[in-house]
Amino acid sequence: MKVLFFHANRFGFVVESPSERLGGAAPEEAIVGDHLMVEECLVVLFHVEEHDGDPQTHRFLRDIWRVAHEVGEKRLVVAAFGHLSDSYAPASVAMETAAAVVRECRTWEGFDVYSSPFGHNKTFELSSKGHPGAIRHREY
Repeated sequence: MKVLFFHANRFGFVVESPSERLGGAAPEEAIVGDHLMVEECLVVLFHVEEHDGDPQTHRFLRDIWRVAHEVGEKRLVVAAFGHLSDSYAPASVAMETAAAVVRECRTWEGFDVYSSPFGHNKTFELSSKGHPGAIRHREY
C-alpha cells in the first residue's frame, strides 16, 4: 500500500467520468459533476497494491490516526488514488479495502471523514500547507 498525506488548506474534487481501468468491476455510484470541497483537513490518498491485506490496512489506519493528531486535524479526506504504483490489487479488493478504511475512520469520535467515489476519474484541487510535516509519503 502506498500513501500520500497532505496537511491541506483545502482539498476538493469534481467527478469527471467512470474509470475504464476497473477490470470489469462496477464503480461506486456517482454522478458526473458531483463535487466536494473541504477546508483545513488532512488529505490521505492511498493505493492498494497487489499483495496488500489486513496487516497493511491496520498499519495504515494507525498511521492516519497518528498523523491526524500530529497535525491537529479532525477533518479527514480519505480516498483511494490508483496512481501511486504500478502494482494493482484486483478492483474488488481495492474497492472493499477503501470502503473498510473509510468506515473505520468514521467510527473515530470527533472526526469528520469525507471520501470520493471509487472507480471514477476526478479533477482535484489541493492547497497544501508549507510546514515540514505537511506532505508525507508512506509504504506499508
